[in-house]
Amino acid sequence: MNSVAFPLAGAATFVADKPIVYEKDTFMAGHTTMSPRKIKTPYGDVTLTSKWAHDQYYLCASGSLEALKWLFPKLGKPEWNHSVYRHAFKPAPFKVTVERDLRRFCTEWQDHWRSCYEDHLQGGPAASSEVEATPRIETLGQLTDHLLVVRKHQVKPATLLKEADFLNAWLSALGRGTRLDQLTEENLYEARTKVLRGRMPSTVNSSFAVLRTYLNWAFNKGVMRQAPHKTVRKLKEPKTHHSKPWWPADEVDLALRCAAEDRHQPTAILLIAMGCLLGMRWEEMTMQRWQDLDLDAKSPDGTPAPVCYIVPHDGWQPKDGESRSVPIHSRLHALFLKHRKPTGYVLKEDRKNPRRGGTVGVYRYDPWAVWARVLKRVMEAGGKQISPHGMRHSFASNLLIAGVSDVLVARWLGHADTSMVHERYGHLQAYHKGINQVELSPVKTGEG
Repeated sequence: MNSVAFPLAGAATFVADKPIVYEKDTFMAGHTTMSPRKIKTPYGDVTLTSKWAHDQYYLCASGSLEALKWLFPKLGKPEWNHSVYRHAFKPAPFKVTVERDLRRFCTEWQDHWRSCYEDHLQGGPAASSEVEATPRIETLGQLTDHLLVVRKHQVKPATLLKEADFLNAWLSALGRGTRLDQLTEENLYEARTKVLRGRMPSTVNSSFAVLRTYLNWAFNKGVMRQAPHKTVRKLKEPKTHHSKPWWPADEVDLALRCAAEDRHQPTAILLIAMGCLLGMRWEEMTMQRWQDLDLDAKSPDGTPAPVCYIVPHDGWQPKDGESRSVPIHSRLHALFLKHRKPTGYVLKEDRKNPRRGGTVGVYRYDPWAVWARVLKRVMEAGGKQISPHGMRHSFASNLLIAGVSDVLVARWLGHADTSMVHERYGHLQAYHKGINQVELSPVKTGEG
């Protein structure tokens, strides 16, 4: 394999000048829950996955030979993997051993390739002949009229209608006759103030992204000598305070009953119990090990005091890299004791299907199919639909309703302070009986 440049901003150039050889026995047991990602290229989609080899993560791009050579211009002969070509490369110029870092670098590679793909659509070397035959374009109106015609062959009709709607707002604010060579950052900010009237900041940001695409084309074509649109910052989008769906205590009971009926045990019931009674994130549940559960702990008076420790291991670490401990609910404690193992992951596959030939897959087991079946049962039984993260919201909400301290809830969730609890669950704490501690005379009938 030839060298591959590392595109991340602020990073030193990284060169992988030796082919990466994968032998079946070089892989360790997988511990990544990163889902495959799609990369668009002029030659079809490329799938981006991750692998653990020796002592670090690699990213693997799989697709047609033309698509891979478009992503990696200096690529030599990639590996043939069954029905597609595959190229493995290091995500950073240093060893990546933490999955959180892997996801971040993967996102930056995606952003890099997305930018390259947009440049291709906006007049790159492989663009359509219609774009190459560029008429004289001097004003913003001429630019939008021309590209709306060209992009008929590049985007779906619904996308084109949305782009036209967004552009009309900017044309109204800036003026169709605005000369592109005289467009300034100040003009764009003033126009955005007009576009913002009656619209949400998120909508304005989306519409400006469309305008930026068109202006990028003009800049790449030399119609604009400067690119003032590249320094315009996004509007700050206010955080939403509405509560996402979660299960109250009775629906948690329902979900546990439905999980107990699933064919994949004990993973099904432990998945629901860990989410709703420990407040764990999805990735934390899939990475939880039996050896990190202290199921025999006792309090000073001899009563059970079991604790779950969420700690880094095998190169994986919890979000923000912080370990934490959560006391185990008595119902979950009973389930843990029933299915107890000395070591290994708590959630495991129902059965293993070894592959014939090729390399060993190294993804950590993801119980998504189990979750989908249990959720379907819950909804058929009258429960509401929630996301997997909704189990974490259920954990926090039910504790706060029961009067548990916001400090404890924040600590068990893994938050640095109570600000997130107040922001997301403030509606559950809005009323407090302490408001009536000041004794006043009863209000008389008819008193204003």
